[in-house]
Amino acid sequence: MDDLLTLPKRERRPCRSLSERRSTRTLRSRKRSHTGDEESLSIFSRNGSRWTVADGVTIPRSRAGGCLELVPTMSARSLRALKRKKAQPEDPVPYKLSCDILSIVEGSDCSKAGLIGIEDRPSSDSADESPSRKRPFTLSLGPPSVLRGAGGSPNSGVGTPPLSPTMVVPWTQTFCAWSEQQKKFALNELLGTLNSKEIRYLHGMIEPQFKRDFLTHLPSEMSLKILSYLSPLDLMRCSEVCSHWKGLCNDQLLWRKKCLEHGISDTSAVKKRRKAAIPFRSNPWKAAYCIKYRIEFNWRTAELRPRKVLKGHDDHVITCLQYSGNRIISGSDDNTLKVWSVTSGKCLRTLHGHTGGVWCSQFINNTVISGSTDRTLKIWNSETGICLHTLVGHTSTVRCLAVADTRVVSGSRDASLRVWQIQTGELLHVLMGHVAAVRCVQFDGQYVVSGSYDCTVRVWMADSGECLHVLQGHNNRVYSLQFDGTHIVSGSLDTSIRVWDVVSGSCLHTLWGHQSLTSGMELSGDILVSGNADSTVKVWNIVTGQCLHTFHGQKGHQSAVTSLQFNEKFAVTSSDDGTVKLWDMKTGEFIRDLVSLWSSRSGGVVWRVCCSEQKLVCAVGSRNGTEDTKLLVMDFDHM
Repeated sequence: MDDLLTLPKRERRPCRSLSERRSTRTLRSRKRSHTGDEESLSIFSRNGSRWTVADGVTIPRSRAGGCLELVPTMSARSLRALKRKKAQPEDPVPYKLSCDILSIVEGSDCSKAGLIGIEDRPSSDSADESPSRKRPFTLSLGPPSVLRGAGGSPNSGVGTPPLSPTMVVPWTQTFCAWSEQQKKFALNELLGTLNSKEIRYLHGMIEPQFKRDFLTHLPSEMSLKILSYLSPLDLMRCSEVCSHWKGLCNDQLLWRKKCLEHGISDTSAVKKRRKAAIPFRSNPWKAAYCIKYRIEFNWRTAELRPRKVLKGHDDHVITCLQYSGNRIISGSDDNTLKVWSVTSGKCLRTLHGHTGGVWCSQFINNTVISGSTDRTLKIWNSETGICLHTLVGHTSTVRCLAVADTRVVSGSRDASLRVWQIQTGELLHVLMGHVAAVRCVQFDGQYVVSGSYDCTVRVWMADSGECLHVLQGHNNRVYSLQFDGTHIVSGSLDTSIRVWDVVSGSCLHTLWGHQSLTSGMELSGDILVSGNADSTVKVWNIVTGQCLHTFHGQKGHQSAVTSLQFNEKFAVTSSDDGTVKLWDMKTGEFIRDLVSLWSSRSGGVVWRVCCSEQKLVCAVGSRNGTEDTKLLVMDFDHM
């Protein structure tokens, strides 16, 4: 066995780092040969999973022992003598591999990789070995200097000859023949063997491959076509790449298309602002989108700013609320209406004239129309506060109003409806047919739709006063109506909501799900949002009759819903529990509380809400004096 000694410690390959020295010491202390006192060296690559022999032949870890034991088959004296003779690198040095390598290198082209041969050469005491022991083999390799993974890196410069094309080509050909999964595995293993300098070099080679400025080399028309498929936020990110991309991404026609996709039809919002408050002044369409995006962000997540408080109407109930432009109109059971400035928060004027509580009002241009328990309608000029006309004819409380063109339709507890000319105050038609109080009315200029406590909905021709349809189906009072010119939606105390066709008068859908009175509804397109006294809010598709979302739960309202408004992004709802909540229309999820009165648990109520894109107006108070009657104005159009 003298010819199977390991290299003496002074002849072993020196480690190049502290971690390698520690690793080598550990390996030396753990592995010993099973043939007498002979000590052998376990050789690992740096990632501890494989080492490479000669050019590109990778031998994985042994299945049995978890390592490979490689010892020279020459004595230490012979090796020292060979070193003194300055053996050439191509001279093969025989090594013994003390594990079953036949299954490892089987099928490999050993000659291309520098493997000289594999010889089955049992040691002298192999006859005494137990059957379970592995038979040692002699593996003739190239010179030790080409062993990789046996300490140091290939680029360490210690005894590593330059690679020749004949050594690299077989490895690359083998790599190309592998499957994609094998390639990924090999690359992962290769990365684990690289040091930081090699990784930086590899990064420098790979990174330029991903920097292809294709937009610069394409015609502008084609580049703009590609960019048109991006979202506005992606366009803003792309504009930061370089000056050429910025010029493409700021194209006005491109941003006009994006604005139209997001419901922005003009740039009036930009023109109304001070120049200092306008982002991207050179591109008004992009500026219009940025303004809308910022407002939406403020509604959803920005910190709520201090709100304006508009106090008035003493401790009376605010029964009706309108908000348009820079004006707010509030009506109360104190017999008055007030005109407020949204900008300053001041009460501009109080409209006196009614002798009973104001129950309904409409605001169009500078004209205010109000209905009262004194059985009259009054038409006011909101800028001067002058009462232009007093419309007399109803014999009981005027409960509801609807305005279209230059006409107004009023519904009363006397079971009748009346059509009036706004400019002259002339009575055009009296619509008779209901046998109980008229609670709600809708008017689009052609049809008048009315809901009554007699459980019916009637459709009238506004020009002739003729009753076209009597819609029967509810078995309790009708409290709310919506009408878009094609569909009529009615909400009743019988807990149902019905969808009707205005032309045929047929019932298209009956929407079940609420448990009490449907007190308020809003309709836009195919989407209906209904608020109920059972504290829930539901979103419906009136074409399919499907309930899309229900706003409720632990963060939902805890009392009857009093008012609601919505757009394509959000729904705003108020309740007797003293809160105003914001909901996501797409997901139905609760976003946050916009208003929460300190007296919400002791009688505080939010009676009405009115919204624009930038502002929210709430009418709040209480029925027991715990909360002052006032208007709250919240502005979401800020930086």
